[in-house]
Amino acid sequence: FNRRLTSAGALLAVFALSLLLIACPSPGGGGGTTTSGGGGNAIPDGGKPRPPAPDPEKPTPPPKPKAWHVTTFAGGGVAGTDGIGAAAGFTNLYGIAQSGDTLFVTDGIRHSLRTVHTTTARVGTIVTPGGVIGGYANGAGTSAQFRLPFGAAVGAGGTLYVSDYNNHLIREVTIDPANLTAAAAQVSLLAGTINAAGTLLTPGHADGAGNAAQFRNPAGLAVSGSTLYVADYNNHRIRAIDLASPNKTVSTIAGSGTSGHADGVGTAARFNGPTGLAVSGDTLYVAELINHRIRAIDLASTGKTVSTLAGSGTSGHADGVGTAARFNGPSGLAVSGGTLYVTDQNNHRIRAIDIASRTVRDIAGDGTAGNTNGIGTAARLTTPIGIVVSGGTLYVASGNLIRKLEYR
Repeated sequence: FNRRLTSAGALLAVFALSLLLIACPSPGGGGGTTTSGGGGNAIPDGGKPRPPAPDPEKPTPPPKPKAWHVTTFAGGGVAGTDGIGAAAGFTNLYGIAQSGDTLFVTDGIRHSLRTVHTTTARVGTIVTPGGVIGGYANGAGTSAQFRLPFGAAVGAGGTLYVSDYNNHLIREVTIDPANLTAAAAQVSLLAGTINAAGTLLTPGHADGAGNAAQFRNPAGLAVSGSTLYVADYNNHRIRAIDLASPNKTVSTIAGSGTSGHADGVGTAARFNGPTGLAVSGDTLYVAELINHRIRAIDLASTGKTVSTLAGSGTSGHADGVGTAARFNGPSGLAVSGGTLYVTDQNNHRIRAIDIASRTVRDIAGDGTAGNTNGIGTAARLTTPIGIVVSGGTLYVASGNLIRKLEYR
Protein backbone atom coordinates (compact mmCIF):
# COMPACT_ATOMS: atom_id res chain seq x y z
CA PHE A 1 0.00 0.00 0.00
CA ASN A 2 2.81 2.36 0.89
CA ARG A 3 4.67 1.42 -2.35
CA ARG A 4 1.50 2.08 -4.41
CA LEU A 5 1.00 5.42 -2.69
CA THR A 6 4.63 6.32 -3.37
CA SER A 7 4.28 5.32 -7.05
CA ALA A 8 1.03 7.23 -7.34
CA GLY A 9 2.69 10.26 -5.71
CA ALA A 10 5.57 10.05 -8.19
CA LEU A 11 3.14 9.93 -11.11
CA LEU A 12 1.24 12.91 -9.73
CA ALA A 13 4.51 14.82 -9.30
CA VAL A 14 5.51 14.13 -12.91
CA PHE A 15 2.04 15.15 -14.10
CA ALA A 16 2.19 18.38 -12.09
CA LEU A 17 5.65 19.18 -13.43
CA SER A 18 4.39 18.66 -16.99
CA LEU A 19 1.55 21.08 -16.35
CA LEU A 20 4.00 23.58 -14.91
CA LEU A 21 6.26 23.35 -17.96
CA ILE A 22 3.30 23.88 -20.25
CA ALA A 23 1.98 26.84 -18.28
CA CYS A 24 5.34 28.59 -17.79
CA PRO A 25 7.20 29.65 -20.99
CA SER A 26 10.91 29.11 -21.16
CA PRO A 27 13.07 32.32 -21.13
CA GLY A 28 13.35 32.38 -24.92
CA GLY A 29 10.19 30.53 -25.83
CA GLY A 30 7.50 33.20 -25.68
CA GLY A 31 4.84 31.00 -24.07
CA GLY A 32 5.54 27.77 -26.01
CA THR A 33 6.00 29.36 -29.43
CA THR A 34 9.35 29.69 -31.14
CA THR A 35 11.24 32.45 -32.91
CA SER A 36 13.67 30.09 -34.68
CA GLY A 37 13.76 29.80 -38.47
CA GLY A 38 11.80 27.44 -40.69
CA GLY A 39 8.32 29.02 -40.26
CA GLY A 40 6.99 27.41 -37.06
CA ASN A 41 4.91 29.64 -34.81
CA ALA A 42 6.92 32.90 -35.06
CA ILE A 43 5.80 35.85 -32.91
CA PRO A 44 3.81 38.22 -35.15
CA ASP A 45 5.72 41.36 -34.04
CA GLY A 46 9.04 39.93 -35.23
CA GLY A 47 10.29 38.71 -31.89
CA LYS A 48 10.15 42.04 -30.05
CA PRO A 49 9.86 41.54 -26.31
CA ARG A 50 6.42 42.07 -24.94
CA PRO A 51 5.98 44.90 -22.42
CA PRO A 52 5.72 43.71 -18.86
CA ALA A 53 2.24 43.19 -17.51
CA PRO A 54 1.01 45.96 -15.18
CA ASP A 55 1.97 45.43 -11.60
CA PRO A 56 -1.31 45.10 -9.67
CA GLU A 57 0.49 46.30 -6.56
CA LYS A 58 1.60 49.57 -8.25
CA PRO A 59 -1.27 51.99 -9.04
CA THR A 60 -1.40 53.69 -12.46
CA PRO A 61 -0.43 57.36 -12.10
CA PRO A 62 -3.30 59.80 -12.82
CA PRO A 63 -3.13 61.76 -16.11
CA LYS A 64 -1.53 65.19 -15.94
CA PRO A 65 -4.12 67.97 -15.59
CA LYS A 66 -4.65 70.13 -18.65
CA ALA A 67 -3.09 73.59 -18.75
CA TRP A 68 -2.65 76.53 -21.13
CA HIS A 69 0.55 76.15 -23.17
CA VAL A 70 1.82 79.51 -24.48
CA THR A 71 3.98 79.73 -27.60
CA THR A 72 4.94 82.45 -30.09
CA PHE A 73 3.04 81.81 -33.29
CA ALA A 74 4.18 84.69 -35.53
CA GLY A 75 6.29 87.81 -35.35
CA GLY A 76 9.76 88.75 -34.25
CA GLY A 77 11.20 89.72 -37.63
CA VAL A 78 11.68 93.16 -39.18
CA ALA A 79 8.54 95.30 -38.74
CA GLY A 80 6.24 95.17 -41.75
CA THR A 81 7.86 92.08 -43.22
CA ASP A 82 5.71 89.26 -44.54
CA GLY A 83 6.87 85.68 -44.14
CA ILE A 84 6.34 82.56 -42.09
CA GLY A 85 6.20 82.63 -38.30
CA ALA A 86 9.21 84.30 -36.71
CA ALA A 87 10.39 85.64 -40.07
CA ALA A 88 7.44 88.06 -40.19
CA GLY A 89 7.37 91.37 -38.32
CA PHE A 90 4.63 93.53 -36.77
CA THR A 91 4.44 96.89 -34.98
CA ASN A 92 2.03 97.38 -32.06
CA LEU A 93 -0.76 94.95 -32.77
CA TYR A 94 -4.27 95.82 -31.58
CA GLY A 95 -7.28 93.90 -32.88
CA ILE A 96 -7.56 90.32 -34.09
CA ALA A 97 -10.40 88.42 -35.77
CA GLN A 98 -10.72 85.02 -37.40
CA SER A 99 -12.48 83.63 -40.44
CA GLY A 100 -11.82 79.98 -41.25
CA ASP A 101 -8.09 79.37 -41.20
CA THR A 102 -7.16 83.05 -41.44
CA LEU A 103 -6.48 85.56 -38.67
CA PHE A 104 -6.93 89.25 -39.50
CA VAL A 105 -4.77 91.57 -37.44
CA THR A 106 -4.66 95.37 -37.19
CA ASP A 107 -1.02 96.46 -37.28
CA GLY A 108 -1.90 99.79 -35.74
CA ILE A 109 1.20 101.96 -35.80
CA ARG A 110 1.91 100.87 -39.38
CA HIS A 111 -1.73 101.66 -40.30
CA SER A 112 -2.01 98.33 -42.11
CA LEU A 113 -4.06 95.14 -42.05
CA ARG A 114 -2.26 91.81 -41.90
CA THR A 115 -3.28 88.17 -42.30
CA VAL A 116 -1.92 85.08 -40.53
CA HIS A 117 -2.70 81.52 -41.65
CA THR A 118 -3.51 79.37 -38.62
CA THR A 119 -1.91 76.22 -40.06
CA THR A 120 1.21 77.51 -41.78
CA ALA A 121 1.75 80.73 -39.77
CA ARG A 122 2.29 82.55 -43.06
CA VAL A 123 1.84 86.31 -42.65
CA GLY A 124 0.61 88.58 -45.46
CA THR A 125 -0.63 92.15 -45.92
CA ILE A 126 -4.02 93.14 -47.35
CA VAL A 127 -3.85 96.90 -46.71
CA THR A 128 -0.44 98.49 -47.06
CA PRO A 129 0.94 101.15 -44.66
CA GLY A 130 -0.42 104.68 -44.99
CA GLY A 131 2.76 106.62 -44.27
CA VAL A 132 4.00 107.72 -40.86
CA ILE A 133 0.70 109.14 -39.59
CA GLY A 134 -1.68 107.24 -41.83
CA GLY A 135 -4.46 108.84 -43.83
CA TYR A 136 -7.88 108.29 -45.31
CA ALA A 137 -8.55 106.70 -48.69
CA ASN A 138 -10.88 104.03 -49.98
CA GLY A 139 -10.13 101.59 -52.79
CA ALA A 140 -7.88 98.60 -53.28
CA GLY A 141 -5.66 97.57 -50.41
CA THR A 142 -2.62 98.83 -52.30
CA SER A 143 -3.93 102.42 -52.16
CA ALA A 144 -6.45 102.49 -49.28
CA GLN A 145 -5.40 104.23 -46.08
CA PHE A 146 -6.25 104.02 -42.37
CA ARG A 147 -5.18 106.16 -39.45
CA LEU A 148 -4.52 103.64 -36.64
CA PRO A 149 -6.82 100.71 -37.38
CA PHE A 150 -7.85 99.20 -34.05
CA GLY A 151 -10.75 96.74 -33.74
CA ALA A 152 -11.54 93.95 -36.20
CA ALA A 153 -14.55 91.66 -36.67
CA VAL A 154 -15.70 89.32 -39.43
CA GLY A 155 -19.34 89.28 -40.49
CA ALA A 156 -21.51 87.10 -42.69
CA GLY A 157 -19.96 86.29 -46.03
CA GLY A 158 -16.46 86.95 -44.72
CA THR A 159 -16.65 90.75 -44.80
CA LEU A 160 -14.06 92.32 -42.53
CA TYR A 161 -15.02 95.34 -40.41
CA VAL A 162 -12.35 97.62 -38.96
CA SER A 163 -12.57 100.54 -36.54
CA ASP A 164 -10.43 103.39 -37.89
CA TYR A 165 -9.55 104.82 -34.48
CA ASN A 166 -7.94 108.15 -35.33
CA ASN A 167 -10.13 108.74 -38.39
CA HIS A 168 -13.23 108.20 -36.17
CA LEU A 169 -14.75 105.91 -38.79
CA ILE A 170 -15.91 102.34 -39.30
CA ARG A 171 -14.51 100.80 -42.47
CA GLU A 172 -15.57 97.75 -44.48
CA VAL A 173 -13.06 95.49 -46.25
CA THR A 174 -14.26 93.09 -48.92
CA ILE A 175 -11.85 90.19 -49.29
CA ASP A 176 -11.40 87.13 -51.47
CA PRO A 177 -10.47 84.15 -49.24
CA ALA A 178 -8.76 82.54 -52.21
CA ASN A 179 -6.68 85.63 -52.93
CA LEU A 180 -5.68 87.39 -49.72
CA THR A 181 -3.58 90.11 -51.28
CA ALA A 182 -3.60 93.89 -51.11
CA ALA A 183 -4.50 94.06 -54.80
CA ALA A 184 -7.66 91.97 -54.24
CA ALA A 185 -8.91 93.66 -51.04
CA GLN A 186 -11.38 96.54 -51.39
CA VAL A 187 -11.84 99.14 -48.62
CA SER A 188 -14.90 101.36 -48.27
CA LEU A 189 -16.58 103.59 -45.67
CA LEU A 190 -19.33 101.91 -43.64
CA ALA A 191 -20.16 104.59 -41.07
CA GLY A 192 -18.86 107.95 -39.94
CA THR A 193 -18.81 111.43 -41.41
CA ILE A 194 -16.41 113.08 -43.85
CA ASN A 195 -16.95 116.35 -45.70
CA ALA A 196 -17.33 116.91 -49.43
CA ALA A 197 -13.61 117.41 -49.84
CA GLY A 198 -13.00 113.97 -48.40
CA THR A 199 -11.29 115.28 -45.29
CA LEU A 200 -12.50 114.33 -41.83
CA LEU A 201 -14.82 116.39 -39.69
CA THR A 202 -14.39 116.97 -35.97
CA PRO A 203 -15.21 113.76 -34.11
CA GLY A 204 -18.45 113.77 -32.15
CA HIS A 205 -21.58 111.81 -31.40
CA ALA A 206 -24.49 111.50 -33.78
CA ASP A 207 -26.84 108.65 -34.57
CA GLY A 208 -28.51 108.20 -37.93
CA ALA A 209 -27.62 106.98 -41.39
CA GLY A 210 -24.12 105.58 -41.60
CA ASN A 211 -22.60 108.48 -43.55
CA ALA A 212 -24.20 111.00 -41.17
CA ALA A 213 -23.23 109.29 -37.90
CA GLN A 214 -20.30 110.42 -35.80
CA PHE A 215 -17.87 108.54 -33.57
CA ARG A 216 -15.03 109.53 -31.29
CA ASN A 217 -12.17 107.00 -31.40
CA PRO A 218 -14.10 103.77 -32.07
CA ALA A 219 -12.25 100.74 -30.69
CA GLY A 220 -13.49 97.15 -30.25
CA LEU A 221 -16.03 95.55 -32.60
CA ALA A 222 -18.31 92.51 -32.42
CA VAL A 223 -20.79 91.09 -34.93
CA SER A 224 -24.01 89.26 -34.12
CA GLY A 225 -26.28 88.43 -37.04
CA SER A 226 -26.88 91.64 -38.98
CA THR A 227 -25.69 93.96 -36.20
CA LEU A 228 -22.20 95.36 -35.76
CA TYR A 229 -21.51 96.59 -32.22
CA VAL A 230 -18.94 99.32 -31.63
CA ALA A 231 -17.15 100.34 -28.43
CA ASP A 232 -17.08 104.13 -28.95
CA TYR A 233 -14.10 104.69 -26.68
CA ASN A 234 -13.97 108.45 -26.11
CA ASN A 235 -17.73 108.88 -26.38
CA HIS A 236 -18.06 106.35 -23.50
CA ARG A 237 -20.91 104.71 -25.38
CA ILE A 238 -21.82 101.42 -27.04
CA ARG A 239 -23.16 101.85 -30.56
CA ALA A 240 -24.91 99.49 -32.98
CA ILE A 241 -24.87 99.53 -36.79
CA ASP A 242 -27.75 97.82 -38.58
CA LEU A 243 -25.94 96.10 -41.44
CA ALA A 244 -29.22 94.99 -43.01
CA SER A 245 -30.60 98.52 -43.35
CA PRO A 246 -30.07 100.28 -46.70
CA ASN A 247 -28.24 103.22 -45.14
CA LYS A 248 -26.45 101.27 -42.34
CA THR A 249 -28.28 103.01 -39.51
CA VAL A 250 -26.26 103.79 -36.38
CA SER A 251 -27.84 103.95 -32.91
CA THR A 252 -26.65 104.26 -29.31
CA ILE A 253 -27.67 101.30 -27.15
CA ALA A 254 -25.92 102.13 -23.87
CA GLY A 255 -23.93 104.87 -22.20
CA SER A 256 -24.78 108.46 -21.34
CA GLY A 257 -21.70 109.94 -22.97
CA THR A 258 -20.29 111.09 -19.63
CA SER A 259 -17.40 109.07 -18.27
CA GLY A 260 -18.03 107.24 -15.00
CA HIS A 261 -19.53 104.05 -13.68
CA ALA A 262 -23.21 103.35 -13.32
CA ASP A 263 -25.29 100.29 -14.04
CA GLY A 264 -28.75 100.87 -15.42
CA VAL A 265 -30.87 100.82 -18.55
CA GLY A 266 -29.46 101.97 -21.86
CA THR A 267 -28.27 105.57 -21.86
CA ALA A 268 -28.75 105.83 -18.08
CA ALA A 269 -25.69 103.60 -17.67
CA ARG A 270 -22.19 105.07 -17.67
CA PHE A 271 -18.90 103.75 -19.02
CA ASN A 272 -15.32 104.96 -18.94
CA GLY A 273 -13.24 103.95 -21.92
CA PRO A 274 -15.10 100.93 -23.34
CA THR A 275 -12.53 99.10 -25.43
CA GLY A 276 -13.22 95.40 -26.12
CA LEU A 277 -16.45 93.64 -27.08
CA ALA A 278 -17.67 90.06 -27.32
CA VAL A 279 -21.20 88.81 -27.91
CA SER A 280 -22.79 85.51 -26.93
CA GLY A 281 -26.48 84.92 -27.46
CA ASP A 282 -28.39 87.87 -26.01
CA THR A 283 -25.48 89.25 -24.02
CA LEU A 284 -22.88 91.78 -25.13
CA TYR A 285 -19.77 91.90 -22.93
CA VAL A 286 -17.72 95.09 -22.63
CA ALA A 287 -14.15 95.53 -21.36
CA GLU A 288 -13.57 98.98 -19.86
CA LEU A 289 -9.94 100.00 -20.06
CA ILE A 290 -10.21 102.99 -17.73
CA ASN A 291 -12.82 101.62 -15.32
CA HIS A 292 -10.96 98.29 -14.94
CA ARG A 293 -14.28 96.44 -15.17
CA ILE A 294 -16.10 93.92 -17.33
CA ARG A 295 -19.71 94.88 -18.03
CA ALA A 296 -22.64 92.95 -19.52
CA ILE A 297 -25.49 94.31 -21.63
CA ASP A 298 -28.69 92.28 -21.83
CA LEU A 299 -29.64 92.77 -25.47
CA ALA A 300 -32.99 91.03 -25.01
CA SER A 301 -34.14 93.30 -22.20
CA THR A 302 -36.25 96.36 -22.73
CA GLY A 303 -33.91 99.31 -23.00
CA LYS A 304 -30.74 97.14 -22.89
CA THR A 305 -29.92 96.70 -19.18
CA VAL A 306 -26.26 97.16 -18.21
CA SER A 307 -24.69 95.35 -15.22
CA THR A 308 -21.19 94.78 -13.85
CA LEU A 309 -19.90 91.24 -14.34
CA ALA A 310 -16.48 91.55 -12.70
CA GLY A 311 -13.92 94.05 -11.49
CA SER A 312 -13.77 96.34 -8.47
CA GLY A 313 -13.07 99.47 -10.50
CA THR A 314 -9.66 99.93 -8.84
CA SER A 315 -6.61 99.00 -10.88
CA GLY A 316 -4.63 96.03 -9.60
CA HIS A 317 -4.55 92.29 -9.78
CA ALA A 318 -6.69 89.86 -7.83
CA ASP A 319 -8.56 86.71 -8.67
CA GLY A 320 -11.96 86.30 -7.09
CA VAL A 321 -15.68 86.46 -7.65
CA GLY A 322 -17.35 89.39 -9.40
CA THR A 323 -16.39 92.78 -8.01
CA ALA A 324 -13.84 91.21 -5.64
CA ALA A 325 -11.60 90.61 -8.65
CA ARG A 326 -9.28 93.33 -9.91
CA PHE A 327 -7.99 94.18 -13.40
CA ASN A 328 -5.54 96.73 -14.74
CA GLY A 329 -6.66 97.89 -18.15
CA PRO A 330 -8.79 95.05 -19.54
CA SER A 331 -8.95 95.60 -23.26
CA GLY A 332 -9.87 92.53 -25.33
CA LEU A 333 -12.60 89.90 -24.98
CA ALA A 334 -13.44 86.52 -26.49
CA VAL A 335 -16.21 84.18 -25.40
CA SER A 336 -16.55 80.41 -25.75
CA GLY A 337 -19.31 78.43 -24.08
CA GLY A 338 -19.56 79.59 -20.48
CA THR A 339 -16.12 81.22 -20.36
CA LEU A 340 -15.17 84.81 -21.12
CA TYR A 341 -11.47 85.39 -21.87
CA VAL A 342 -9.93 88.78 -21.06
CA THR A 343 -6.64 90.38 -22.07
CA ASP A 344 -5.59 92.23 -18.92
CA GLN A 345 -3.35 94.67 -20.75
CA ASN A 346 -1.39 96.41 -18.01
CA ASN A 347 -1.18 93.25 -15.91
CA HIS A 348 0.36 91.42 -18.90
CA ARG A 349 -1.98 88.51 -18.21
CA ILE A 350 -4.79 86.53 -19.80
CA ARG A 351 -7.73 86.03 -17.44
CA ALA A 352 -10.76 83.75 -17.65
CA ILE A 353 -14.19 84.45 -16.19
CA ASP A 354 -16.63 81.64 -15.49
CA ILE A 355 -19.75 83.51 -16.54
CA ALA A 356 -22.22 81.55 -14.41
CA SER A 357 -20.30 81.99 -11.15
CA ARG A 358 -18.51 85.25 -12.16
CA THR A 359 -15.25 83.72 -10.92
CA VAL A 360 -12.07 85.33 -12.31
CA ARG A 361 -8.75 83.48 -12.54
CA ASP A 362 -5.39 83.77 -14.31
CA ILE A 363 -4.66 81.38 -17.15
CA ALA A 364 -1.43 82.83 -18.58
CA GLY A 365 1.21 85.40 -17.74
CA ASP A 366 3.07 86.12 -14.50
CA GLY A 367 2.41 89.87 -14.44
CA THR A 368 5.79 90.89 -15.87
CA ALA A 369 6.07 92.06 -19.48
CA GLY A 370 8.01 89.65 -21.67
CA ASN A 371 7.81 87.11 -24.46
CA THR A 372 8.62 83.91 -22.59
CA ASN A 373 6.93 80.74 -23.76
CA GLY A 374 5.74 78.29 -21.12
CA ILE A 375 2.78 76.84 -19.31
CA GLY A 376 0.18 79.11 -17.74
CA THR A 377 1.58 81.66 -15.34
CA ALA A 378 5.16 80.59 -16.12
CA ALA A 379 4.80 82.30 -19.51
CA ARG A 380 5.14 86.04 -20.11
CA LEU A 381 3.22 88.36 -22.42
CA THR A 382 3.58 92.04 -23.29
CA THR A 383 0.52 94.33 -23.19
CA PRO A 384 -1.91 91.82 -24.72
CA ILE A 385 -4.86 93.54 -26.42
CA GLY A 386 -6.72 91.62 -29.14
CA ILE A 387 -7.87 88.06 -28.52
CA VAL A 388 -9.85 85.44 -30.43
CA VAL A 389 -10.88 81.92 -29.45
CA SER A 390 -11.09 78.93 -31.78
CA GLY A 391 -11.98 75.63 -30.13
CA GLY A 392 -9.39 74.97 -27.46
CA THR A 393 -6.98 77.58 -28.85
CA LEU A 394 -6.58 81.28 -28.13
CA TYR A 395 -4.70 83.69 -30.40
CA VAL A 396 -3.55 86.90 -28.75
CA ALA A 397 -2.12 90.13 -30.18
CA SER A 398 0.66 90.79 -27.68
CA GLY A 399 3.00 93.68 -28.42
CA ASN A 400 4.70 92.85 -31.71
CA LEU A 401 3.84 89.16 -31.63
CA ILE A 402 0.95 86.76 -32.16
CA ARG A 403 0.91 84.35 -29.24
CA LYS A 404 -0.89 81.00 -29.30
CA LEU A 405 -2.46 79.45 -26.20
CA GLU A 406 -3.46 75.79 -26.42
CA TYR A 407 -5.40 74.02 -23.68
CA ARG A 408 -3.95 70.53 -23.44
